[in-house]
Amino acid sequence: MSQALHRADLATLEAQIRQASGADLMTLHRDAAYVALELGDSALAMTHAVQCLDAARHLGDARLEAKAHVTAALVMADAYDDQGADVHFARAETLARACGDTRGVALVAVNASHFELERGAYAAAAARLQALLDSDCAPGLLVEDERVGHELHESFHINYVKAAALALRTELPAPLRARLQAQLPVSAAFVQALRTGQTLDLTRWGPDILDALTAHALLRERPGEALALANEQVALTRLGGLTLQLGRALLERAGVQAERGEWTPAMADAQEAALLFEGAGRELLAVQAWQAVADARAQQGHYREAFEVQRQLTGRTQALHRAFYQQAAQLRQIERQAQEAEVRARALAEAALRDALTGVPNRAGAMNRLHEVWAEARRGHPSSVGLLDIDHFKSVNDRFGHAVGDEVLIRVAQRLSAELRSQDCLARFGGEEFLLILPGLGLNEARRVCERLRQTLRDLNWQDLAPGLSVTGSFGVTAVQGGASVKAILQAADGALYAAKAAGRDSVHAELQTNAGELECTDG
Repeated sequence: MSQALHRADLATLEAQIRQASGADLMTLHRDAAYVALELGDSALAMTHAVQCLDAARHLGDARLEAKAHVTAALVMADAYDDQGADVHFARAETLARACGDTRGVALVAVNASHFELERGAYAAAAARLQALLDSDCAPGLLVEDERVGHELHESFHINYVKAAALALRTELPAPLRARLQAQLPVSAAFVQALRTGQTLDLTRWGPDILDALTAHALLRERPGEALALANEQVALTRLGGLTLQLGRALLERAGVQAERGEWTPAMADAQEAALLFEGAGRELLAVQAWQAVADARAQQGHYREAFEVQRQLTGRTQALHRAFYQQAAQLRQIERQAQEAEVRARALAEAALRDALTGVPNRAGAMNRLHEVWAEARRGHPSSVGLLDIDHFKSVNDRFGHAVGDEVLIRVAQRLSAELRSQDCLARFGGEEFLLILPGLGLNEARRVCERLRQTLRDLNWQDLAPGLSVTGSFGVTAVQGGASVKAILQAADGALYAAKAAGRDSVHAELQTNAGELECTDG
């Protein structure tokens, strides 16, 4: 696909992003990151990758977050920030394993192996893929994605053939060598079937398939077959007009020709590949191609020309190191800024659910927690709630002033919260009224807790704040039952609170919400 078409695709994606939300937003940012990579714009790719990750985190879906970390890893890998890529791949795998997402684990392994193949770490890539195949996450390769179907399964075998074929030409531990030798014919047959079948778009997948089969032919010492496959790969990429793929195909064919001792065509292919990489702004690939040119010249006895190419490469490599360090720093800065923004956003979200005066959850925070325990009750795990009203609070403000009244609310919230379990919640529900949420406690247990809190409140000493001040509270308690609505539960607690006040205040009253919606008194 041409640069112009890539830019058109990116513009379309960015227009869709402005209108999207939820999982669609995450997916669009991911797609935009990959298109930006094709354009060679690593900073833009990282910006979309970070936004993809942020969108996934807000959804609270570990599977989507794992996918987003894979995207970030690939962007880092493309910019040759190997350390950053490793961090994101590891985080993706941890998330996928934690939520039992076997496809997510497989996705990490396949993409990480591609990254290792790009680095020439063939044994590491082969070992990673073999470990996946031998693990209980192997079935994840066959889990179909609604957007891309079974492409993960195909990618696995393509990567496996190339990684294993190249790794088996090096020194390997005997157990790994045996496993690779056993599996490679199976994967090679699968990839050969992909080449001749109709299941994949060969304009997209053909170069990778031919590349893998070329490596396999060289392993089997069939240089003629390898050259035919390499020729087919070059022809396919020329027709497709894919600059980077053509450059890679030419460089791969140059390698095959070098193995055959055909140094003149090897040098021509490597030189053409170098010029294509330079035109696409892929300097590291260009350096690799020029290195192949230097090697070919040396093999032909043209040592002076080879030395000149090598001398220029030394300077270019030094410049590359500086550029990559700068680019890695830029990508890390983008990522760090996004992380800091996320921390600020979380802090603001937390603040929005807290009462500014007392520091305990506010009504919105209380309702969030109440809906959580209500959902648990519907699954058979009942809890209890209570409403607390500070008795005669208006008279506290009238007699001692609003500053004293505010301090009373603060101390009540702090002291009673200290009496509760970590999973319990005391929230300011409005004015002088507080909501108690007691997960896992039945009505009688909750009544006893409220009785203890009532006594604590009664025993507080207020003389340092206002001599003559005393504070008591009335409590209404009810059970959180899955058969009742949240509104009915709050009405039951409010009815119990009203009964406690009618009984003279400074007391605890419990009422049960029955299935018929009526209130049943259990304690006065």
